[in-house]
Amino acid sequence: MKIVIDPGHSGPVEPGACAEGVQECDVVLAIAKLLPEQCCEQGYEFLLTRSGDIMTDDLAFRAEVANTNRADVFISIHTNSAASPVAHGTEVYHYPGSVSGKQLAACLQARLVEELGTANRGVKEANFQVLRETDCPAVLVEVAFISNESDRQLLTSSAGQLTAAAAIDSGLADYFGIRRISATREYS
Repeated sequence: MKIVIDPGHSGPVEPGACAEGVQECDVVLAIAKLLPEQCCEQGYEFLLTRSGDIMTDDLAFRAEVANTNRADVFISIHTNSAASPVAHGTEVYHYPGSVSGKQLAACLQARLVEELGTANRGVKEANFQVLRETDCPAVLVEVAFISNESDRQLLTSSAGQLTAAAAIDSGLADYFGIRRISATREYS
């Protein structure tokens, strides 16, 4: 399986949401870089749309990476932000009418909420360019709110980033139907 991971935004040109000195582009890149380590047992081939800061805010190349490499799925990772610091939780978007995108979004949403312990803001539809222009099932994950103090602490901690990556791994396994072997075994 070929998975294209898109750490949203670009760095200095377009850092994304910012709060209390934390930039979205840095948080999502940290999570994205953890994914290949979390998913190594699954045999996925990962391609990242960026591995550091890039000097563009263009979005077209992100979908192009997935399309050119014939990806099986595309996951764009983001953090959310709101004017109200009370807003919190996780939501995952898919392109309207994409049945496979909706299934992927549901698998990721369930695992992220379960493993991160965030509020479930649901699976939603959106006409985002990275979803619209990608040929394979594509989702945009809003892991948590960078504008909410509790969510921001989760997003900036090593444990929170690792948990987010592990949740995405679990959601991918659910989507592709890979059965997990429990570390706990029952003996009769």
